[in-house]
Amino acid sequence: MKTNDREVDKLVEEHLKMYPYISKERVGELTIDQRIAICISELLDILPEKEVTFINFRYIKGWTIVKVAQEMNYSQQMIYVIRKKVLMKIYLGISHLLYNKENELLSIDNVR
Repeated sequence: MKTNDREVDKLVEEHLKMYPYISKERVGELTIDQRIAICISELLDILPEKEVTFINFRYIKGWTIVKVAQEMNYSQQMIYVIRKKVLMKIYLGISHLLYNKENELLSIDNVR
């Protein structure tokens, strides 16, 4: 599992950027990415509004930190604080799935 804070941030950001493009329909056997997207969706339902707004602006719409700060009427420093908080919350919510994903990848490599 990733231990470096920056690596964890990048991993969560990758999933947040893919989130809008992954089917969240619970039909048949779900891929690990679908399970992660469903988990993120459930987390978005319980996160504070400003954190959900940040995620929508930054990762769904792809805005820069500067534009997000202007739109939310916060300083850039405060946006980085929100970012750090929300990435950790998302990570904690999906870490069990990320761990399973790494184990699946390791087992696939062992078969080759």
